[in-house]
Amino acid sequence: MRRVIFNGKFRAGGLNGVHRVAARLIAEVDALLAAAPAPDDPAQGHLSCALIVPKGCAGGLPLSAIQLIEDDRPASQSWEQLRLPRLAAGGLLVNLANLAPLAHRPKLTLLHDAQFLRADSSYPWRQRMGYRLLTPLMARSSARVLTVSAFSAGELESGGVTGRARAEVLHNGADHILEVAPDPGALARLGLTPRSYALMFGSPKAYKNNAVVFAAFAQGALGPLRLVIVGPPRAALEAAGLAPPADAVFAGPCDDAALRALYEGAEALLFPSRTEGFGLPPVEAMLCGCPVVAAPCGAVPEVCGDAALYADPDDPAAWQAALASLPREALIAAGRSHAARYTWASAGRNLLAALRQLAQQA
Repeated sequence: MRRVIFNGKFRAGGLNGVHRVAARLIAEVDALLAAAPAPDDPAQGHLSCALIVPKGCAGGLPLSAIQLIEDDRPASQSWEQLRLPRLAAGGLLVNLANLAPLAHRPKLTLLHDAQFLRADSSYPWRQRMGYRLLTPLMARSSARVLTVSAFSAGELESGGVTGRARAEVLHNGADHILEVAPDPGALARLGLTPRSYALMFGSPKAYKNNAVVFAAFAQGALGPLRLVIVGPPRAALEAAGLAPPADAVFAGPCDDAALRALYEGAEALLFPSRTEGFGLPPVEAMLCGCPVVAAPCGAVPEVCGDAALYADPDDPAAWQAALASLPREALIAAGRSHAARYTWASAGRNLLAALRQLAQQA
């Protein structure tokens, strides 16, 4: 059985959503391997795994069964494309953060979405063109491509990224939000009380479509309900040509404890994005008993099903109407039940099964 090598270059970047997913999946595989008998299921053969990271990137990810190898070279594009294939020679290379070395085979690559194919992705032109050129080469040189929803699989296929080999779906988990207690002071620090606000993640990116919600709240149309915005400050949104309501509350970046408290206290989470590869915030909100109003776009209807209320992404009045007649208790019950299927343990089991199969085939 071929050794499994995890690409750890993502450890050199900031902790964004993709990097958190990669780290959590590795941790889940590690826990499963550590819990397996002697030290792995003898009927399936021993699966040897390692995580290779660039210099200075070994901290903060405790592992029990996966060997952690820190290289003596710092992270760079050439490290991933040229150095890593030499370090992982002979192994099945697992790339969980969109990027993979072209030269290494065999490999598994997880592509989280196809946003780089969209004109409104808000990626710089050079970066978007780079992704459009390299991602199909990465995908087609992979033994298997995974993505986080059937919607993303279709986008990657229709956009010519995966060719005829459609990506397989590995849904994200969301139950990490329940692993921390809610921050008891989060609402008070912002001058909020429960049910006095709707919650939204702010973004200057065009496809996130913040403008429709800002228009719904304009001139106090939904008062006394206020809009709480997680993430960038007012100035960053205004610099992108957006007009947040005058009385909007800016919560800034939030850790999971503060975010859980905000979910639990909100009248609803508003999620107007025009496309998503998965859409993690609505699932997190459902697990915390927060109703979700979302645009019926991208992977959101697939991921949220009938447990969310949907509003037209182009019609501020539709968002006003949704909040005015919110079937709150029904949405809370449906949301908790629906979101319970998205666990990291399940994602880890599915990934490990794929790795076993590929390691045996290689």
